[in-house]
Amino acid sequence: MVTESARAAMDARRELRRPVESIALPFLGSRAEALQPFQYLLHDVSSGGLGIFLPDWLASRERLREGDQIFFHVPFRFGERILNRGYVAWQRWSAEEGGQWAGATLTSGTPLPYPLYIALDAREIRIDLGRFETSEALAQRIVHDSVLLKRGVLIYLRHLEALFSRVSELRGGDYRVFREEIIGDVRQRILRSVAYLEQFDPQSNDDTAQPPSPIIDAIDLDEFRAAMEPELPLELFNHALGAESTRLYLESIKKLEHRLYLNHNAYVMIYIAGLQPQSGRPDDAP
Repeated sequence: MVTESARAAMDARRELRRPVESIALPFLGSRAEALQPFQYLLHDVSSGGLGIFLPDWLASRERLREGDQIFFHVPFRFGERILNRGYVAWQRWSAEEGGQWAGATLTSGTPLPYPLYIALDAREIRIDLGRFETSEALAQRIVHDSVLLKRGVLIYLRHLEALFSRVSELRGGDYRVFREEIIGDVRQRILRSVAYLEQFDPQSNDDTAQPPSPIIDAIDLDEFRAAMEPELPLELFNHALGAESTRLYLESIKKLEHRLYLNHNAYVMIYIAGLQPQSGRPDDAP
């Protein structure tokens, strides 16, 4: 028979928490009108919005302007609302600190794809493991979903390539260069990203090639970010094929990319939450 104290300890292991102040790793965000992601450090959170910092040393940089609409690709919870996008309210450059500070309001969001979020009232990461045995199982689910999303991008690329052969105004050498060098290079980059993610996905490996375990220790965060970022130069495809011809395909690819950014950030949140045991709260180990 399970005692009340034992049950309480089991329940405590089902939720990981980590204060916002412990977040020292960058997330991926994107401007609404831009096609490329950028990295940012989360500095502070409140019911009024976010404070972020974009240092020069980040691999994927962006310069924000007041009024820019930003997708943060992190679920922020305030009461019953889930928010993940907003507008830049202010920004300033700090030469001394080598980067740009910005404050943003939070205005809207989407349902949670995974049981994790940042609670604005408590200013902490919360990961509910109720549907997963361990945080490792949740991380494996995120990686598996990311493999499927990348494969989806590859499918849309094939559709774009077929469309290109029918509607492109490029001829002769220009056509050959775009098809063989541009599309071919993009295809190989996507395949490399898929191959990188598959090595950590149990559902993508046969019995003789099991992924390293735990994957949270095996995945290099810089390599993971590179695999999750986009390979398609969407503006170039738009120019070569025409906005009307490619609009539906490019919008579909952008939706997949946004989900990949969210998956990247979800994995980073799991990584941060598991960096060290929490004082006064058991971790999720059995």
